[in-house]
Amino acid sequence: MYNKLDSNKIITIFVITALWDVVLRFVVEGKIPLSGIEDMKWIVVLKGYFKRHTLLGAALIAGFVGAVTEVLLQRSVYTWYSQNTKSRGLAVLLVSGLIGLPMRYSGLFPHLEEHYYKPLGFQYSFCTDVFSGLVVMITHQFLTINKILANT
Repeated sequence: MYNKLDSNKIITIFVITALWDVVLRFVVEGKIPLSGIEDMKWIVVLKGYFKRHTLLGAALIAGFVGAVTEVLLQRSVYTWYSQNTKSRGLAVLLVSGLIGLPMRYSGLFPHLEEHYYKPLGFQYSFCTDVFSGLVVMITHQFLTINKILANT
């Protein structure tokens, strides 16, 4: 049968992902300059997306996607792989990239499709989705290792 879901970790991933989305929005809007990163294509194309959503709306969407990704990891990949950190890290990166497929093709995220997935193309957007998963994973690990978070 299924192991019990770690709801604390799911909520933590939701919050981390939502907060990084706020940071990303501020980078896109030029409020946080990052020495050229704001000129990268994946940042530039998000201007239209963020114009379509409020700060809270976009953050909630991102947090939701992060939480769903964590649920998928807990229900599937974490049960297939050992507790090995490298295996889990690779699983997070793979699932983070793959979660973009239903986001792209389901029709549930039309503004993301229009302003992010279409302009970037499949390979570029897959890589940026993987990068987003990496940022959330590193943030979670940093907060856990430094005992800012309990072991979630």
